[in-house]
Amino acid sequence: MVLIKCKKCSDGFHSNYLYNALDYLHDKEKQLHLGGFGVDPYDLDKTYKQMQFVKNYFHKTQENPLIHFIISFGDEVRKYEKAKAYAVLISTVFKCRYQLIWAVHQKKRGDSLFHIHIIINSVSFVDGKLYDSSKENLSKFCDEVERITGTGCRYYFAGYYSTDDV
Repeated sequence: MVLIKCKKCSDGFHSNYLYNALDYLHDKEKQLHLGGFGVDPYDLDKTYKQMQFVKNYFHKTQENPLIHFIISFGDEVRKYEKAKAYAVLISTVFKCRYQLIWAVHQKKRGDSLFHIHIIINSVSFVDGKLYDSSKENLSKFCDEVERITGTGCRYYFAGYYSTDDV
């Protein structure tokens, strides 16, 4: 079973949540692999500036700064290579509209050995529309994850102050 935790922050542009979340993914002690689409995922400050550029261009600096998915795999993902492949494939769901960065983490927690973090700029670089993190859209995302992994998927929403693990 794949479990998706969706975190979002409604404190807007000045919350520092975007920078702090990106910094968390860049932590060399936690991440096994880092990648992204539409940004330079290997330079924290560059990633942040590139996401801010899109927000500024579309005048969307006061809204939710990001969508943070934490996707935890069950016992079916026992190898790093598989977790990395899933990170890339799952991230492609958003790459045509949103800048994003992902990281693969390893941590034994329940049945999960690997989990991935995906941080998505909430503002589309295509048309400036905000990502709609409704139950309907998260359910569609869960269906895509099921298709990619061949495993059942559940999701839930978590508050801003919840941990960054699943």
